[in-house]
Amino acid sequence: MTTVLERPITFDSVLVTVAAIEDLSPHLRRVTFVAPRLADVVPAGPDQRIKVLLTPPNGGELRLPVGSEWFAQWCAMPADERFVMRTYTIRALRPAVAELDIEFVLHGVNGPASAWVSTATVGDEVGLIVPFAVDTTSTRGLLQSGVDYVPPATSRHRLLVADETALPAVATILEQLPVDVHATVFVQVPDARDIRPLPTPGTADVTWITDGWLPAALKSTALRPDVDFAWVAGESSMIKTVRRHLVNTVGLPKANISFQGYWKRGEAQI
Repeated sequence: MTTVLERPITFDSVLVTVAAIEDLSPHLRRVTFVAPRLADVVPAGPDQRIKVLLTPPNGGELRLPVGSEWFAQWCAMPADERFVMRTYTIRALRPAVAELDIEFVLHGVNGPASAWVSTATVGDEVGLIVPFAVDTTSTRGLLQSGVDYVPPATSRHRLLVADETALPAVATILEQLPVDVHATVFVQVPDARDIRPLPTPGTADVTWITDGWLPAALKSTALRPDVDFAWVAGESSMIKTVRRHLVNTVGLPKANISFQGYWKRGEAQI
């Protein structure tokens, strides 16, 4: 009998300090965090999901969970004592100097994370839940390690569809695109001033949408027939509409589409 052992996947909390803040555009702010343990963070992919932890609704102290049972610890807390938790993507990690960047969308004080980052200053502290061990040996391992961008090794033409909340992940994906891979990219942002360069070692055609609805722009475009993988991220209803179009009209197999709702209109997402 042969026993196959999967690599352990370990996430843990870290108290981090704001080291720098940079406004990239009217609706996107980059925050650099520092902490010694960030030198040991191990992302599984370019759209690595992590958690940002903020003070609880009752204004009490931010008490970080410890170890692999962090989520169970959070659930066991009284509701008004639970730290506020939101999901973000690692934009950049610099282990040599123990720094990690997250890019936050600015949309006023409508949510706790946007409210926090709108007034954040250097020296502020928050918590992060970040990976210290991941499983990159299989697609299943990668998905369980907190990534969704897992194209087949044979993929040579990828479609990336995102709104502003997934723009940081798109930027990282393109920065890591192999030189022999082409990407067709659709990104919707609130303002033309949010448009930014998206460098890549591969090649990319990028369409920016500042007016109208992203799915409509995609539907009006004749995609190249050699698209073999799609990654779609952003508002929940948008990704569902895009996925139906890719399956029913474009004819892309469901197995070749990775889609994830980063947020849902009218609902808080953790």
